[in-house]
Amino acid sequence: MNDEKRTWIYGIVPAGAALKEVERREGLPEVWVIEAGDLGAIVGDAPQKDGRATRDQAVAHARVLEAAVADAPVVPMRFGTMVPGGDDEVGSELLEAHHDEFAKLLGTLKDQVQLTLKAYYREQEVMRDIIEGNPEIAQLRDQSREGPEAATRGARVQLGEMISNALEQLRQRDSSEILEELKPLADAVSVEGLEKEFMVLNAPFLVERSRTEEFEEAAEKVAEDQQDRIEFTLLGPMPAYNFIDVEKAA
Repeated sequence: MNDEKRTWIYGIVPAGAALKEVERREGLPEVWVIEAGDLGAIVGDAPQKDGRATRDQAVAHARVLEAAVADAPVVPMRFGTMVPGGDDEVGSELLEAHHDEFAKLLGTLKDQVQLTLKAYYREQEVMRDIIEGNPEIAQLRDQSREGPEAATRGARVQLGEMISNALEQLRQRDSSEILEELKPLADAVSVEGLEKEFMVLNAPFLVERSRTEEFEEAAEKVAEDQQDRIEFTLLGPMPAYNFIDVEKAA
């Protein structure tokens, strides 16, 4: 074995999977599938050790997996997973050594994909709603605008706290309503941490492949109903990153 060679691992698929979308989609790195028994590993060359190559590989890693899941169940490997050596070592040290774990995960994910919904308040609109709907906040805002900065510091601090509390109450209400609409179309949902102050919801959904279009249409309807206040982004289909736990194998 050449100790200097390392093979990049994108994900695990069933042996014989026809990854037509990977072949068809432009701009992907060169990848191939190594098979051992009933399992296959989507692999490629490891990137050079520099910042730009690492950034490019991060994008490529996600794009390869999203293309693969269009045609087959995929167990996504964590970014940076590599096996020392080449094709033979991938077969023996990854696929054969971790066969039972990967086979079980593939069976679990056979008919499921992940769709991730991200929702953000339109800042100006939601701030207007908060102020107009709360006379105390509106009055405090006016007070904080009057007088020198030092004299209004206390009012401004109190105003910030009241707006933050009002925003959180609004977020809880709106996120609950969104989840109530979409959860019946999913097998599972995971509410993740918020990425920005005015984010409403960051929720990956585990959805059966046969219901993907139905889920997308329902999400579009929710977005249309709330378009004046909330901006929605639906990502996927993608592998079920948030619903499996794969230990880094190499």
